[in-house]
Amino acid sequence: MKKIFFGLVVILSFTTLLTAQEMLSGQWRLTQSDGGFSLNAGNGDRIMQKEIRFAKPFESKPDVSVMISFLDIDKNQNIRYDVKAISVSRDGFVIRVKTWSDTKIFGIGGYWFAEAEKLEIKKEEIQVGQTIELKNVFFAFNKWDLLPESYPELNKVVEFLNENPTVEIELAGHTDDIGADAYNMELSDKRANSVKSYIVAQGISESRLRAKGYGKTKPIAPNEYDWGREKNRRVEFTILKK
Repeated sequence: MKKIFFGLVVILSFTTLLTAQEMLSGQWRLTQSDGGFSLNAGNGDRIMQKEIRFAKPFESKPDVSVMISFLDIDKNQNIRYDVKAISVSRDGFVIRVKTWSDTKIFGIGGYWFAEAEKLEIKKEEIQVGQTIELKNVFFAFNKWDLLPESYPELNKVVEFLNENPTVEIELAGHTDDIGADAYNMELSDKRANSVKSYIVAQGISESRLRAKGYGKTKPIAPNEYDWGREKNRRVEFTILKK
C-alpha cells in the first residue's frame, strides 16, 4: 500500500488566485471508517459521495473547487479516479469521488474552497462598450426559464438602471459548443430575452434594453473542459449608451 501526500504549498498558492469577496473553505476526507466505503472493492466503476454544508449560506450560488492533499492507494494498481463538486447550492454541495478499473483507494481527502462573486457596478467606472458578466444568473437545464436564485443579481442590474436613467444596455446570451449551432443560437437568444423580460417587469423601459443570443461564437474559456464549458454558458450586459 502506498500513501501519497500532496504538499500544502499547492493549496496555499491556489488561495492567492481567489478574490476575497465571499469565500468559505474546509477539509474533507473519505476513509474505510466511513460506512459503505467501496473505493477499494472489486473492479469497475465505484462511486462515493460526501455532503458538505456551509457554515452559513452564500448570498448567491458559489463556485466550488476541490483539492486533494491525501491519497492512500494500492501501489500495484493503476491510479484511475475522478473527484468533483456536484449539486452546488447556496447551502452546500456534494463531493463525488469515482474510481474505475482495478484501482483501489483506501483513503482520500483534501480541501474545498467555495467562492461567490458579488456584482458591484460603480457609476464612475462605466464606459460605453464596457461588458459586465452576470455570474449569478441561472436557468433550468436546457431551457430559458429563469431560476429564482437569479433574482438578486438581476435586481442589482435594475437598481443600476434606475440610478442611471440614460444608460442603455445589450443583454447577451452565450452557450458552450455542445449541440447544434442553430439550437445553441436559439437557446442563447431566448435566455437573453428572458433576462430582458424580467428587467422590464421590474419597471425598466424596454427601449433601454436590447437582447441578443450569440450561441457558441464568443467563448471565453476552452470548450474541451467542463470548467471551460461552464464559463462559456453565461449572460453578460454591455453598455450601449451612457
